[in-house]
Amino acid sequence: MNDLGGVYVCDWSITSSVVDEFAERLPGHKETDWCVSWLPGRLFTRAQAMAAIELTELLFDPARPAGADIHATIAATAEQLGIRPIDAAVTLSARHPNR
Repeated sequence: MNDLGGVYVCDWSITSSVVDEFAERLPGHKETDWCVSWLPGRLFTRAQAMAAIELTELLFDPARPAGADIHATIAATAEQLGIRPIDAAVTLSARHPNR
């Protein structure tokens, strides 16, 4: 994972300080079962849940410089979730229209 200072990780949740999105481990499920707020209805591994929150930071952090490197990182991170970067951007933009 990239060094993203705004991602907070504990045993049961992963949150972002940049945008109000989170991942949480499902109680009563295997330790590997996580849900992500902006991707409802799907189960993820812990690594994928971290990638989902990292992706929110990559797309919404105004302090992050734009460029080819960031686009490649966004594409690789979205791929870990099995989604296209544009679909992630559209979904998150719909959830946060004022950002």
